[in-house]
Amino acid sequence: MILQRHLFCILGALGMCAANISVMADEASVTDNVLQIPADETKAMLQTVAMPELGEGQLARIIQRYYQEGLGGEEQWEQISSLKILGTLKIESGEFELKAYQKKPNLIKLSIGDNQRAMLLGYDGEVAWQKLGERDALSAPMSEMEARRFIHNSTFGSHLLYPFADEKRIEYIDTVPTDGNICHQIRVKLANDYQVDYFIDIRTHLEVKSVSQDLLNGTVNSVVYRDYVRDYGMPIARQVESYQDGEWVSTLKIEEVKVNSGVIPWMFAMPD
Repeated sequence: MILQRHLFCILGALGMCAANISVMADEASVTDNVLQIPADETKAMLQTVAMPELGEGQLARIIQRYYQEGLGGEEQWEQISSLKILGTLKIESGEFELKAYQKKPNLIKLSIGDNQRAMLLGYDGEVAWQKLGERDALSAPMSEMEARRFIHNSTFGSHLLYPFADEKRIEYIDTVPTDGNICHQIRVKLANDYQVDYFIDIRTHLEVKSVSQDLLNGTVNSVVYRDYVRDYGMPIARQVESYQDGEWVSTLKIEEVKVNSGVIPWMFAMPD
């Protein structure tokens, strides 16, 4: 089903004028450019902390400002547990209604379709599943490849959160012009063989763009975020453009967002 391929590409959307600037990259040490992992005992305590103190250094300061000024800070983040999103998804073959539910840390359920086509996809923390076609269609687990990609994109928030999670490496790449903004490019390498580059606006500290590369097959998916609003202090991009290997895939226009709208875990289970 062609619609399914497009839906995988916009998952990154659920979670978020040029200026002259001189970047003194040579003055930053290698230590400043790679987030330093604390000693084992301290790291164990911090693995489940979304926005820990990161210490000194250029990269640490950038991420701390992203936490505080971009995402609203630890206190605001802790108050948010779930999202409900309604919007319209435009792809080459037409426009479709989209409804998405997310719950920390990575539960997700998506509904997309029109009068002729419909699709449900979800992840309950253990099984990634799908239900395609008519109302009476059977649900089934995704294939291993589909599930790997779906689960990677189901994270609530960005991979810059929980910086001391196992086998996560975060490094500063550069400060570059991106989509009419000047952005810090921060790279996150994950244990699941994905690499995600975040482009963080130097003024607003919001994500302008993210680029996710599957290191197993080289596929690159990009997401551009526009027109931010805030709900409970959480930034929500109301227009999200998705690309695969440089080609436009979809534009998602978010029409309604509800934070902490009574989403509960059983809603994400695979239907019978």
